[in-house]
Amino acid sequence: MVGILALQGGFASHAAVFASLGEDTREVRRAEELAGCDRLVIPGGESTVLTKLLASGDGPGLRRAIAEFARERPVMGTCAGLIMLAQPLDDERVEPLALLPARVERNAWGRQTESFRGPVTLDFGNARDDRGGIPDGEPYLATFIRAPRIVETGDGASVLARLASGEPVMIRAGKLLGLTFHPELTPEDPRIHRYFLSIR
Repeated sequence: MVGILALQGGFASHAAVFASLGEDTREVRRAEELAGCDRLVIPGGESTVLTKLLASGDGPGLRRAIAEFARERPVMGTCAGLIMLAQPLDDERVEPLALLPARVERNAWGRQTESFRGPVTLDFGNARDDRGGIPDGEPYLATFIRAPRIVETGDGASVLARLASGEPVMIRAGKLLGLTFHPELTPEDPRIHRYFLSIR
């Protein structure tokens, strides 16, 4: 069962990709809804809004539960989800979980009108799931929307996807996966969701 944080952002699109792979999902809005989930997706959205939602109402309990969950089980953060997994920013409006050994820059690609799609190179090594090897030779068409940039990676982080320029756009550290782009917007190519499901 894949939990998808459903406070805002593209959680329904992630669920649709997992459904196409035969994987059950659950929308997570409260800490107790993480029970029974094997992994969690923190989708894109707005990191300042996520910070506020995780600081009010039931949010603090959910924030603690996510941090505890991520110490043992796979978590994928896409766009704003990456920002929330990463180390603290020079932005007092955002309070990330500081779980992923990386620093990112918010909205580094510009405004909404400067969003774009472009090919990235994937490197999954010899990753396999129950369908077999996950191919990484063909370019992946990634969608960047007010995307963050990975400006620094720390010990234990490895780069799994790059732009043609060599810039990293997807990293992994342990069971944590962080992407600057939106893989749920490329549903015809579910390789990244397959890779996430292969993480044990």
